[in-house]
Parts: sequence; structure tokens; C-alpha cells
Amino acid sequence: MARPRALSGADAQKEPHAVSLKVLRLSRPSLSHQSPLPAANTKISPKASLAHSSAEFDDQFIITPILTLPPAFGSVYVGETFACTLSANNEMGEDDTGRSVTSVRIVAEMQTPSSVASLELDPATDSAQTEGLKIGESLQKIVRYDLKEEGNHILAVSVSYSETRIGQGSQAASGRVRTFRKLYQFVAQPCLSVRTKASELPPLEVDNKSLGPYGKTRLLRFALEAQLENVGDGAVVVKQTRLAPKPPFKSQSLNWDALDEGASVSPTLNPRDVLQIAFLVEQEDGHQEGLEALQKDLRREGRATLGQLSIEWRGAMGDKGFLTTGNLMSRKRT
Repeated sequence: MARPRALSGADAQKEPHAVSLKVLRLSRPSLSHQSPLPAANTKISPKASLAHSSAEFDDQFIITPILTLPPAFGSVYVGETFACTLSANNEMGEDDTGRSVTSVRIVAEMQTPSSVASLELDPATDSAQTEGLKIGESLQKIVRYDLKEEGNHILAVSVSYSETRIGQGSQAASGRVRTFRKLYQFVAQPCLSVRTKASELPPLEVDNKSLGPYGKTRLLRFALEAQLENVGDGAVVVKQTRLAPKPPFKSQSLNWDALDEGASVSPTLNPRDVLQIAFLVEQEDGHQEGLEALQKDLRREGRATLGQLSIEWRGAMGDKGFLTTGNLMSRKRT
């Protein structure tokens, strides 16, 4: 008769952890909506359907001053800052006085489609944890991460703590370090879709004194156009668009902020709206930085690197978004 196989650590019954982990996404609330009754209804007061009862109300206006918390996780967009609260809670019962929890530690990392980054955790409150977690208490940390690429993201959170058993006379009888790890997956999707086109303009001829009285230098000029489409679920306000030119080029905005930035009104893009923007890119006269690299690119590839486009926007409740493209190139010369 064969001897029974000894139980391994994996086969043994796992004891529940004394500490649990809760993750809550931090996002701005939205304004609550209401459906006012028509004023012609005489049997029911128009105020009966209002989410916010007040002496003055507009029966044609559906937005109220009441803030509503997001009912679900919601959409996560590239260019925004993902923020959440990590809460480690002592889940022991009130009658469980034979154990204590100390040295609670939370570690988090973000796994993106291209890399893995360790995250810095900020305390949720000003009070620091000097002793262990008492029954019902929690240790809360806030994590923030700037989303820079599309696709699946995984927030990996590890919690470790020391569990000490109390013997007679309130003395520590035994202790052990326990740890567990949880994964939270979400998808980052684009909020703004950017399509660009660069067209070469007739060059500008300027006098070159080093070539004599009739010497001319031809300075390259390009018109850079971009279409910004709101592919998100809500309206956004485009605060500014900037083109960081690559030397020896300089850029000039041809958009709503070209004349007076302070007096201009930022455009609003509803879902599926498209905004057309443009920049004039010109080669600076007498600028030597980057000139050699430009000439090599034109000889080798027939194209010039113009610069990078940066876009800043805000959501309906003031959420910030920022996006920077890669290096934008001119069309290849034929």
C-alpha cells in the first residue's frame, strides 16, 4: 500500500488575510441633469421632478447645480492624468484581540504596452502612520500617472504587513510577514485624433552679403495643417496649440490666438467635431543651428523635419489633457 503524499504549502488551506485592499479612481464629478415637467401641467407641480428644488428654476433647462459622482469607472484617455486611491484596511473583527497588524506597506507599478514603471505614492492625509493599523483603520495612498500611450494598462498593487499574535501578558508570542498582490486592468483610449499635412511653399529669397551684391539665399517655407477630432465621449475645450519648431526653422500660429491670445475665445469640440489649425514654418535667416542636419535630410530623404505639435485641452469639469506628437515631416520631394 502506497504511503499518502505529504501536503505541500500550496495544498494547505490558505488563511484569509487580515488586511484588504480597495482601489477607488479619483475623478471629477459632473453636473446632475433633471427633466422638468411642462408648465401646462396643472395637476402636478413643476417642482416635483426637479433634482434641486429652489424658488427660481427654468423648466427648459436640464442642468442643475448639484454635483453627481461618477457611477462607474468611466473612460480613460491618453493625455490625461490617471489618479486613484489605494486603501489597505484592517478587516479583523472586534473580538479578534489576539492579533495585531503593523508595518503595512503599499507598492504599486503601472504596466503599459511598452514598459513597466514604478509609481510614487502620496499620503492621502497629513497624519503619518506611527503604529500598526488598529481594527477598522486604513492606510490610504494616492497614485497619479500621466497616460502617454494607447492600449491595455495594468495597475499592479502589492501590500505587505506584519501579523503578530499576542500571548499572555500582552506579549508578542509569534509573528510573520504576509503579502499579496492585485492587478487592475483598464484601457487607455485617445481623446483627440490628430492628422497633419505639410505643404512646401515657394522659398523666400533674401540678400546674402557673403556671396556678393547679387547673391541670394533661398529660405525654405512650409504650411503645416492639422485636423483635431474629438473621438472621446464628452466635450473638450482646446486651450492652446503650440508648434515647437526644429532648428533652423521658426513657426508662426495662424489660429484663433494669432492676433491677441488674451482676448481670444478657446474653441469647444463636441464629440466627433473637427477643428482645423495651421502654422507657417519658415527657415530663419542666418541661423546655423540645425542647418547641416536639414541639408543632409533633404539630400538623403527629400524631406525636412519641421518640429513637434503640442495640444492642451480641458474637459467639461476642468480635467486637464495634454498631447505631444512625434517629429512632423514635410512631404517628400519628387
